[in-house]
Amino acid sequence: MLPLEAYICDRMGKSICKRLAFSQASLKLPACLGNLVRKKLWSWPYRHMSGFPHSVIFEPTSDGTWRLANAGLHLTETVPLKDWIGPIDRPVTIVAGGPSAREYPMQELASGKRLLIAVNGVPTILAEHGIRPDAWVVSDARLAPQIQANAVHANGVPLAITPKLAAFLAVSSPALLSHHRICLVERVNQWHGVSSLISTQLEDMNKESGSPFLFPTTGQGKSVIGWSKRPELGFFSGATVTFTALQLMVGLGARDIEIIGMDLSGKGHSYVDLPDAIPSSLMDDFEVKILPAFEQMHQGLLGTGVVIKNLSPVCPLPQRLFAS
Repeated sequence: MLPLEAYICDRMGKSICKRLAFSQASLKLPACLGNLVRKKLWSWPYRHMSGFPHSVIFEPTSDGTWRLANAGLHLTETVPLKDWIGPIDRPVTIVAGGPSAREYPMQELASGKRLLIAVNGVPTILAEHGIRPDAWVVSDARLAPQIQANAVHANGVPLAITPKLAAFLAVSSPALLSHHRICLVERVNQWHGVSSLISTQLEDMNKESGSPFLFPTTGQGKSVIGWSKRPELGFFSGATVTFTALQLMVGLGARDIEIIGMDLSGKGHSYVDLPDAIPSSLMDDFEVKILPAFEQMHQGLLGTGVVIKNLSPVCPLPQRLFAS
């Protein structure tokens, strides 16, 4: 086992378990004091473990997956990424939620000739055309209501989500977790049940493990900017869920990928946003997060033969980034 794999697989060690116990006990304290205790418990390098519902239990399994329970009730056992959707034997289409998705002739996707990956609220758009995605990716923990609203259009569709999103669903929609094949995906250096590493430790461990992560030359990127060749070990967010989906698909062996509706315009979505929808930060994130992340993708895919086509007519990303 490579050093990075060994580190990530050493889940829920004594330090984490003690903090979980203290965090649970802090609920009996006055609110102000309890909040202070939890803030201290979950400061860096454990910050990514903060904010989880106390009733939800993640139990690691021997193959690196998880058993999830809420209030003592078993909900589901996750699957590893390699078993999530099986071998990729077709070209892949990732459908994002930008307004230009509505201009695409969706019926062309109904043939089944391409593996269809939906992100966030896209199952609603596809359902309007009688199309059901082959897989569904949601990476923002704040989008639990989006999953709940779209579940009727994607019942049984394999779902890739982050641990925190799974925890929120375990509380708000526990039955939903049992209706999907769930794969938990994690941001690089924010592994559930493992403390974060300082940049130099992470970079050294990455090199010793064959460099599955491509980091920017200036700064580590804070789990946002980079490219993961092995997304089962972690992904970079790129400040857009489409970037997450790209890493998952390439990591699973996709060689021919097209992207629909990745507008990155900040002009809303092609599906109806929920009343309390999260304000878009795409315009603020583009120059400092999104563009640098796709630059890393371009570097990571040079010479691999992987072809990615961005079909959005309005996306500000330069087309040179999608040339193999």
